[in-house]
Amino acid sequence: MMSKRATAILNTALIASITAALVGCGGGGGGTSAATPSATTVTGTAAKGLVKQAKVLVCRIVNGAPESDTSCVSTTTGSDGAYSVSFADGYAGPVMVKVMPTSTSMMVDESTGLDIPYNMTMRAVVPAVSGATTVYVTPFSEIAANAASKTTMNATSINESIAAVQTAMAGLGINLSVMPMMDLKNYGSNSTMLTMQSNMIKQLARVSLAARNSSLLTDANGVPCYTAGTTTSQQITCAVTAMSNMMSGYATPDPTKMATIMTALMTQNVTSVSVPIVQSNGTVTMPMVDMTSLTAMQTAMQNAGMPMNTATGMMTTMMGGLR
Repeated sequence: MMSKRATAILNTALIASITAALVGCGGGGGGTSAATPSATTVTGTAAKGLVKQAKVLVCRIVNGAPESDTSCVSTTTGSDGAYSVSFADGYAGPVMVKVMPTSTSMMVDESTGLDIPYNMTMRAVVPAVSGATTVYVTPFSEIAANAASKTTMNATSINESIAAVQTAMAGLGINLSVMPMMDLKNYGSNSTMLTMQSNMIKQLARVSLAARNSSLLTDANGVPCYTAGTTTSQQITCAVTAMSNMMSGYATPDPTKMATIMTALMTQNVTSVSVPIVQSNGTVTMPMVDMTSLTAMQTAMQNAGMPMNTATGMMTTMMGGLR
């Protein structure tokens, strides 16, 4: 027979082991406690030039359509057009990003480098977000978002909309995954990426020029945007709206509208442009640069922190890649 002391020791050990077992099983609730999900982050840049102090909504696409604006996560673009939001629940499905005007929203006029009012909404769609996803919002992403909205949205249809827009605008070298800034901090020695980025800047400048100069971009009544709008902001809004209607279906361009828009853009002669550059030190500068001049482009890159030898070596490649 055990002594009272031995019995007490045994009972104490038994209680401790049961308690430990219960804790390991989630406190006796019958299952393991769920791990806290990692937040999903969506970051990017809004540009027609750079869009500042605009409201950004990042909306889950649920049952084939974006959730209501009040349910979306929101933020505001910075002076460099950048934004960042997080889904605390780790959401990993398709999203729509909306960049909307406020009373203080501005965008850079590429032809002068000056800020003008931003008074439109541009969108982008993504088939699925992951731990960290980058989404750029431009007039070209708006075309894809408008096309995707013509059907029940899911990862497959969104991918098809994006691919169709990029194919339709291949003559301009449009790639919706390309940053609308030249990023020397992260790609300072990558001539391929810098070429794609500088080309995106050039094509965005073409949109502004076409809004002011081309009779082919018109409002809903067929009035040229340069007449329909009395300010540069209104003319650009008109042009972006006209471009967004290029697709007749979620993955099918309207041949006539596509040809008209491409002609309107490709006939614009882009020269002096306010070029947004992420410098080697991470700060943003926007010098006026003659994008037809190798020397001017090289000087801008060197002033932004690119070593002279690097700039000299890649300028021919970069200039040759501009559409």
